[in-house]
Amino acid sequence: MRYINQSPSLTAISALVKASPWIAIDTEADSLHHYIEKLCLVQISTPDEDLVIDPLALSELGSLVSLLADKPLILHGADFDLRILKKTYGFVPSDIFDTMIAAQFLSYEKKGLGDLALKHCGVVLPKGAQRADWSVRPLDQELLTYAANDTHYLKTIADKMKDELIALGRLRWHHETCQKLIRTIQLSKDEKENPESAWQIKGSKNLQGIALTILKELWHWRDTEAKRKDRPSFKVMNSEILINIAKWSGENRGMDIALMPKAPRNVKHEHREILNQMIAKAEKLPEAQYIRKPLIGKSRSWAEVSKKKLEHMKAEREKRALELKIHPSLLATNAVLEALSLALPVNKQSLEALDYLLPWQIDVMGDIFLV
Repeated sequence: MRYINQSPSLTAISALVKASPWIAIDTEADSLHHYIEKLCLVQISTPDEDLVIDPLALSELGSLVSLLADKPLILHGADFDLRILKKTYGFVPSDIFDTMIAAQFLSYEKKGLGDLALKHCGVVLPKGAQRADWSVRPLDQELLTYAANDTHYLKTIADKMKDELIALGRLRWHHETCQKLIRTIQLSKDEKENPESAWQIKGSKNLQGIALTILKELWHWRDTEAKRKDRPSFKVMNSEILINIAKWSGENRGMDIALMPKAPRNVKHEHREILNQMIAKAEKLPEAQYIRKPLIGKSRSWAEVSKKKLEHMKAEREKRALELKIHPSLLATNAVLEALSLALPVNKQSLEALDYLLPWQIDVMGDIFLV
């Protein structure tokens, strides 16, 4: 393993990366410790060497990352790594093999990198540094070794999983899903750049009117507080609690938040006053200014057809997922099923034109999506 934190070394490894037929890659960031996450390490393994590269010490690392654009990349749980590489360097790969996605298609019970390393390489990876603050310097040898291990075994793991996917006839499923992830990253935007949509957190779709309006005020308070303290938002207050507060306050107008059943200590004490202020601010708005989601312009009879179709698709998806021994969301997410229940495609051509599903998903499930 080589730790790269000086420019001359970076020049030397560029040739190594350029000549490599494949690259295993991982990243470390400080998102568990700071409001604005930073890319703190880039780990790369080639057929010849494991490299741990320090982007905090090397401002010109973007030129090396650009060399990866046309390389087959191997990652585990690629979503976060690709997002932060795009955010930092504008980098989007052309081809990836995600071992976590492979584990899902192979029906593995345990899908973590450590589990895969044990299964396919017979090694036990240490877990001690999982919550480390990677922005702290200097990095000790234990952390550097931990970081290098994240890519060292990926090629061996990927090769064995690829053989298993071929044996099951699911390699195309995996490839199409990985390509979809790349397209998603390509179109993605940093949520902090658009606070008007960032506050619509998981669970908010079940809120309406005053509760949704309260949630928006609470989210902006939390975001401001996290920024002031330079802490991740979830360490100020997690999103589930924000949703619960908004829902309860919407149903119990004018009541002290400390009275909310099962309210956490920081709601009853540390943040009680400011939370009550934010809730009161939302409640003082004229009802016309409450946030309301647009209603879909369909007749009641159409809505009834859509509801029945959605229930049917969910039931069939569960049944088919059980047969294939994979998670139902791999066949189609709930959001996709809801969209299809409104679109109600009548044939394969109209289903493909919607572009909600991958070709393999249509092959496996297409019949249940049609009216």
